Amino acid sequence: MAGAAADRLTVLTPREASIFACLVDTVAAPEPVLPPVAQTDAAFFFDRWLAASPRLNAIGMRVLLHAAELGPWLLGYGGRLRQLSVPDRVRYLDAVERNRNPHVRQLTKLLKGTAYLAYYGDDDVMLRVGYDAEANVERGRALRAAEGRP
Repeated sequence: MAGAAADRLTVLTPREASIFACLVDTVAAPEPVLPPVAQTDAAFFFDRWLAASPRLNAIGMRVLLHAAELGPWLLGYGGRLRQLSVPDRVRYLDAVERNRNPHVRQLTKLLKGTAYLAYYGDDDVMLRVGYDAEANVERGRALRAAEGRP
């Protein structure tokens, strides 16, 4: 996890942040083209997001993290999510996403979507894929000034 001084966990435990980082690494599969998850603010983003969420939602997401961590062990994959090889983690998540229970499928998509958002929302990752948020803001400001809008 990247860490500026302002990046401190407020809701997640270090263990939960590690589970989330493992999930992001599995879902986004960034290396070797993009920076590893540990060099992004993905887990800190998730922590800030949970801190701003309604309490019940934050608790639910934390429970989902623990379910994702223990799920492979319970389903016979030989260990917790963080103990599995990358191919086994991918195989596990694919299997859960194809579960016959629609609620399980939706919750898996929720976790995966959150992982993508956390990873690809990192400033450095966005720059590397060609999106420069600061440049867009500056273009917008210049256009508003040129048009005489506040």
